[in-house]
Amino acid sequence: MGEGKRGKPGSELERLQIFAELAAEYFRMVELFTPDGVQVAADSVEAERRHWIELFRAALLRKFIVPEEHVSLKLVVRALRLCNYSADSRLGQGAAETAGMFTNGMIRDREALMAEIALADHDLFEDVLYGRLLHGDADRFRRSGWAGDYARLSRVAAGRFDAERALRKALNIVNYGLANGLLRPPEPDSVPPDAVPPDAGPPVHPDALPPPAGD
Repeated sequence: MGEGKRGKPGSELERLQIFAELAAEYFRMVELFTPDGVQVAADSVEAERRHWIELFRAALLRKFIVPEEHVSLKLVVRALRLCNYSADSRLGQGAAETAGMFTNGMIRDREALMAEIALADHDLFEDVLYGRLLHGDADRFRRSGWAGDYARLSRVAAGRFDAERALRKALNIVNYGLANGLLRPPEPDSVPPDAVPPDAGPPVHPDALPPPAGD
């Protein structure tokens, strides 16, 4: 299953441009609302505030990790490879490194992911996301009753934040390509199916690719 057609970017280059702005906004939000690290009582208003910030952060991250979303990391890596008209080695390396950080949830289509969820315990953030935060899905709402356990919900939501490393790497490399004029929309006949192309070799160490100036 590929991405949905509603609101689809006009080109792969536009996908990268939209991604760069949204990812930058996401990390700015994280910076602005990161707690100061001071311990607070579990039953305090401040603890409740931090809980909701964590939920909103995980909800905002969704568009980058659900495969068929227009700015998902899966499709951003694909767009990087398609738009790298000059075969710039740094762009290719950065795309491979980002893909090497993918989790199962980032690369499976919705049908496969939903099949896995149906077989698993329903201790999943998706139930909270669709049953409480973004939608009012009744089945998901009923399954998300455990969301009142803040500690448990925090552990479940935290698993999503592992994707931020891949998101940061993708943002750095897309910014590098845009700033240096290294990205162009591919020729229409050159666009392959929606599947992510195979990686060009094994992923490199996350620190091997320096961030662009100013990052």
